[in-house]
Amino acid sequence: MKKRFTACMIGATLLTAALTGCSGGKTADAPASSADQTTAAEAASTDAASGGKVAIELFHQKPENVELYNTLVNKFMEENPDIQVNVTLAESTTTTLISRVAAGNIPQLVSVFPWNASYKDMFREGLFMDLTDQDFMKRVTPSVLERCEVNGKQYSLPLTTNSFGLYYNVDIFNELGLTIPKTMDEMWGVCDKLVEAGIQPFSFPDKKAVRINQQFDRMLIGCVDHDFYSKCDEQINGSYNIKDDPNIRKYAETILKLREYGNPDSLGYDDEPAYEEFTSGKSAMYIDGSWAVTTFETMNPDLNFNCTAIPAITTDDFWTCGTVDTAYSISADCTPEQQDACIRFLDFLVREDIAQEFSDGDKNPTLIQGVEYNVPQLKEINDYIDEGRFAPSLASIWTQDLRNSLVVSVQALILDKDVDTFLDEFQSLVEEYYTPAESES
Repeated sequence: MKKRFTACMIGATLLTAALTGCSGGKTADAPASSADQTTAAEAASTDAASGGKVAIELFHQKPENVELYNTLVNKFMEENPDIQVNVTLAESTTTTLISRVAAGNIPQLVSVFPWNASYKDMFREGLFMDLTDQDFMKRVTPSVLERCEVNGKQYSLPLTTNSFGLYYNVDIFNELGLTIPKTMDEMWGVCDKLVEAGIQPFSFPDKKAVRINQQFDRMLIGCVDHDFYSKCDEQINGSYNIKDDPNIRKYAETILKLREYGNPDSLGYDDEPAYEEFTSGKSAMYIDGSWAVTTFETMNPDLNFNCTAIPAITTDDFWTCGTVDTAYSISADCTPEQQDACIRFLDFLVREDIAQEFSDGDKNPTLIQGVEYNVPQLKEINDYIDEGRFAPSLASIWTQDLRNSLVVSVQALILDKDVDTFLDEFQSLVEEYYTPAESES
């Protein structure tokens, strides 16, 4: 089965590399290493290289949490001197992992996204160990575990979820007497007042493929159609057409209007310059996920910001949207010694004091029971989750090839402002790449 998955993913990897065109992270300080230069065999090296210790590679995809991971890994190794953990930060999130899977070079301990269709395929193909009966799974919120199930089994330990919303500079809003916009008409009014005051309303990192993906599918579910999953099924069975849906047209037009109030060269912006504009006060608002809190606080510890609902575009109300943000799987190729070391590390991560430290540093809503969530900027968004106004991102049903291809179409929409062409392309991509889900057996 692994060979079949690998053969399928080689083509997807080449497409992903061609379309992504950006870096998803940076190499961490020691003990981290570059994902593109480290093989699993090198990272989990022989006894001679690790002083008789069992060595494992911890592969994570969170560039905003480099220091947190280094701190926790060092603490784990102090408590477990017989284990050497070598940390690798992915260069381009899922793209890097798919490349390593295709090369038969899977790390021992892997950061995964268990609601994502591509990762579900990996689980089905037996690339990772069954964790269903491990004690550490009992610490996780049960409702989340149910959604992570594949063929009745658990292949990952989920630690946090993420959410999405509208960040705003509290001081700027107070100084100008602005109120939080509840509708898109109110949003345009706020933007006009910001422009009059000489302040750029938004910053967008539209060069960054992963941010295009996140913003497009999360706003589509949260602000346009809370059940667009069903629309994808209807597109395939011929009872619905994306290009004829007035709500999707209005969404495309809203994407363009938002850019009118943003950085002029948004397609030339990666994360860092866009984040810099918001954290420096050049722009007053930023649409992003809960993961951004850590970056905002790191770039400007004095920044007074909050996160609120993005005004609904065609729905009656806003739902926040996201996925499991941090989860870990153990490679099925581990030796028994490596497998034991990985299990001990996951046990360590759910221990009450460590889980609390992880939550405080990561900032995303925790999934570990008994941990307090202490992020005031995300209180409103977290309330939406508690109230049930939360939906999985479309990554849960869209494969990586669909999402990567859609990035190109969204960027072309921003560049050419051709809504009709975009709607045609969006429909064609769903028809080409989307397969309705079958019941797990």
